[in-house]
Amino acid sequence: MAGKSIAAAAAFAGAACLAPAAVVLDAPGHVAVEGAAVMARGGEPGATWRLLDWRGRDTGVAGAFDENGLATLPPLPSGYYRLGSLASLAVVPNPDAFPPDPLSPIGIDACASWFANPGRFLCPWNGGDGYRTVADLVRLAGVAHVRERLSWEKVQRRPDVGPSWGNYTNVTALYRSRGVGVLQMFHDAPGWAGPAPKLPRDLDALWRFGRDAAAGFGDDAEAWEFWNEPNKGFAPEPAWDYAAALKAAYLGFKAARPDLPVLLGGLAGVPNETAYESVLLANDAAKYFDVYGWHTYRSIAQYGKFAAAIRDNLARAGVPDRAVWVTEFGTNADGLSDTEGAIKGKGLMEHSPEQELVQAEFYPKAEIAFRAEGFARDFFFVFCPVNERGGRKVWGVMRRDGAVKPVYAAIATLVRETGAARLLGAMDAPLGIRAWLFERPDGSQTVAFWAESPLDTQRGFDVVRPEPDFALEWRLAANGPCRLADMCGLVSQVFPDAEGILSLTASRFPSYVSGMRGLRADRPAKEPGRVLPYEPELDENLSIVIRADVDRDDFEIGDSKTLAIMKGASGRMRLQVWNFGDEPVTGLVEAAGARVEGLPTEPFAVGPRGSGPVEIDCSVIGDGAGEDRETVVFSGLFGGRRASRLAIPVLFERRFEAGAVRVPLAWDDPVLWQRNDSAQTYRVARDEAEGGALRFDVAWADDGTDRWFYPVHALDLPHESLAGARALEFEVKSAQDKVENDFATCLVMLAYGNGRGEKSIGYLEPTGEWERRRVMLPPNADLASVTAIRIGGNPQGHSLAFWIRDLEILRPKDGTATEE
Repeated sequence: MAGKSIAAAAAFAGAACLAPAAVVLDAPGHVAVEGAAVMARGGEPGATWRLLDWRGRDTGVAGAFDENGLATLPPLPSGYYRLGSLASLAVVPNPDAFPPDPLSPIGIDACASWFANPGRFLCPWNGGDGYRTVADLVRLAGVAHVRERLSWEKVQRRPDVGPSWGNYTNVTALYRSRGVGVLQMFHDAPGWAGPAPKLPRDLDALWRFGRDAAAGFGDDAEAWEFWNEPNKGFAPEPAWDYAAALKAAYLGFKAARPDLPVLLGGLAGVPNETAYESVLLANDAAKYFDVYGWHTYRSIAQYGKFAAAIRDNLARAGVPDRAVWVTEFGTNADGLSDTEGAIKGKGLMEHSPEQELVQAEFYPKAEIAFRAEGFARDFFFVFCPVNERGGRKVWGVMRRDGAVKPVYAAIATLVRETGAARLLGAMDAPLGIRAWLFERPDGSQTVAFWAESPLDTQRGFDVVRPEPDFALEWRLAANGPCRLADMCGLVSQVFPDAEGILSLTASRFPSYVSGMRGLRADRPAKEPGRVLPYEPELDENLSIVIRADVDRDDFEIGDSKTLAIMKGASGRMRLQVWNFGDEPVTGLVEAAGARVEGLPTEPFAVGPRGSGPVEIDCSVIGDGAGEDRETVVFSGLFGGRRASRLAIPVLFERRFEAGAVRVPLAWDDPVLWQRNDSAQTYRVARDEAEGGALRFDVAWADDGTDRWFYPVHALDLPHESLAGARALEFEVKSAQDKVENDFATCLVMLAYGNGRGEKSIGYLEPTGEWERRRVMLPPNADLASVTAIRIGGNPQGHSLAFWIRDLEILRPKDGTATEE
């Protein structure tokens, strides 16, 4: 095999593609099947049209609209086309030849139950039925799995009346009647289930709902997921609260359908960025999920690092072979958009044609990368159109006019070319080319290949700007004539030369060549994990669940919901012992890791499921000398068998203060802070009226702007090094042109040198009064490599005044990190 550069186009491949307009095709979603003609309606009578392919090249197919504004497009081969500037069309193979494969790793987070309702997109097909239209389009693409959402709050308004599933079961049944499996997820606890503030405190009610949901959806759900992104804003409660709720939900699902997999609610972001996963697993969460769920919108170049961190977490939890499903993935590489969409006047932007091609290029590269790292299933976010960040961040396989984008054809092509095949691994290829070898069930082989672009190599959140396309030549050994498919599915035949060598052209957009045999992978793909329920030991009683309400007067929750910071010499909490078994049991709660007073010394009875919890008031004692951070672990024997653990990491603030030395940072010089925000105006100066604090004034003029403000303070190394540090502290206050003075989020970001990115740690948003904030630094972070910190937030108002002062590092007095 050899390769060399053979071409460099003068413009990005998408430049010739024009945005679609008002012409509507009779094919729902503008998706046709090979061999079928398509009627176009709404053209200007007498106007001529020419059909372009997805790269803007003339296909030679042309015509004119008749006096009624109609035109017939002839049967077309698989691919993605544009009817001049009027409409787009995806053509896919006959779906009967490609039934959904239940073993396929390829899925889509369709979210039709929420986002296909009337008004979300234009739907002049199927009598305006968006739900049926989405289900049909998923099936036409050959996708085997979708992810759907369910709101508990909306289906069960009262505790004395069972759930009314309404349209949720109807949508799921549409998929299943088409052979598509559904991963069903729910969140949003009703008020009567005691959300505090979002997760239910009534675990009996949660158990019943899990049971009723699994029974009510029956075979129409192939798996269940409890909650969405609990490590983010969907569950503000600490990690140990989510772990307790997960246990109740899992036991409820399994009571009705023990055969169906249950997923950990998809954790969003960078694995091990905070201690969230570690705290979950310390709470025996791995005994209550069959599949680890994860979400990412980071760059493809980071997937390997993330996969290694997840595998390490699962190995430490004793379940190294557990399957991992990426239940949401997408990209920010397309950037924000100013292209107005079909639904006018609501600020709902659409991708430009160039952005659509970045999205289409990203999908197959990311999906194959997940398989190479051993992820067993993945779900692209999202099928239906969704807008965020003031309407300018565009998500979706569909546009608001109901037509699909090029990424739809890229998905359908990936399914057809690799969906039933096993990824063997990466092949050696010339510099700048990436190649992946697949083996089909019949023993033949397919190679997915492309020329590297910034999507392959760039790290972090930066937008990939459209760049000139280029091509590289690759010579590949073959056994005979082969089948070549481009990214959007157009197929041609390629023939080897007299020496049995194919000459292939690789561009940044993936292609697939099929029909080889005997090739080998030079770097094997990692084996996917297994969907494997935990088998309890004989001495384990997983029906007992212990949860705790910590007294918020005595404890503050910190470190991204993973730490209970005890302010005084003791801290009160109320334990709840729930029994989800059929029979009452007798037992005792025990505590380890710290001194706890108030636990019963005599065995007590816990009634069977439905009888409510036994509540125990106790206190964690932190007076006197000792470690400043310990994990309090509650468990116990019930019915002679051990309950799962409730593990709460506790920071004893008094001990911490006594053992810490403060290192002031040079925070008070405006010159030492670098501007870093999305604002139109910016000013920073010392405010002597506020004790010499720094005052930042930023303002945004545009409603659609994603408002963020994170000025950068470079550390004066080595004096200001974070090596060995335990915390950052500072005083802060804010004012906005908004009475609530609220923020979407507030973060401290630790920035690494050498382009390694950053770690983000949340802190309590500032108010209009001076308040002190302590940000605990992650004990597993490479703090010695931090070169700068960013402190700020995402304000909800249009103008922000932000004051900060007395920024300090807290280190142990011996200058080293305290051992955990």
